[in-house]
Amino acid sequence: MYRSKFLVAFKPLFGGEFPLLPSLLVALLFQGCGVGKSPVEKIQSELKGKTEYSIILNDMREEGNFFPSYYHQYRVDVGEQKTVRPFAEVDKSYYKKNQPYLGMVLAAKNADGTVSTTPFPNGYQYVGNSQYGRWRGDSSGGSMWEFYGKYMLMSQVMNWAGFGLSRNHYNNYASYRGAGRPYFGPRREYGTAGTVTQKQKPGFYQRKMAKKSRSQTRFQNKVRQRMGRSKNTFRSRGYGFGK
Repeated sequence: MYRSKFLVAFKPLFGGEFPLLPSLLVALLFQGCGVGKSPVEKIQSELKGKTEYSIILNDMREEGNFFPSYYHQYRVDVGEQKTVRPFAEVDKSYYKKNQPYLGMVLAAKNADGTVSTTPFPNGYQYVGNSQYGRWRGDSSGGSMWEFYGKYMLMSQVMNWAGFGLSRNHYNNYASYRGAGRPYFGPRREYGTAGTVTQKQKPGFYQRKMAKKSRSQTRFQNKVRQRMGRSKNTFRSRGYGFGK
């Protein structure tokens, strides 16, 4: 019944025997094959043939007040080649979903072909890979990850020098990854609220504080304007207290 009503209602649009219907179905098929992918998924599609890669949320920003726009900037690491891409607009829900993960890897492919889409601190994808380093015993009987000389810059960039990365910490990360939970480091140093990220991304926090200050100023100005209008209204009505 409902089907027949639908066909009758749209018969003028599609023609007598619905010649445009196959085209519509093809369009929907193409939509399911690409349109609607997240920005990170689109980059992953570009990198499909690469042996390993990392897609990092390098920066993010909001613009506008009443109808804000949201932007992400990604850094794409393919082997030793690092490329920072221009800011790209993203929708609000996607921005809010990834808001805690500034500076973290949103998606990665390891040398063994394993793909991860659960956020984690940049650099963890190299740990355990003998191409990049090794586990070295320490004085307490445990072991710490040590990058080889040519990759030492990685640990400096990730600020590992302050605490290193022990095997216990790495096992903790592996446990989070196995459960599909984001990992923010042994002391939650990484991500938007992390102390390491605050040192690495000062520009983001400066913009954030400036935006907050502007919002507070606008609010205070509105309050003053309303109070001013209230006083003027009170006086214009001639309220007074005579002797």
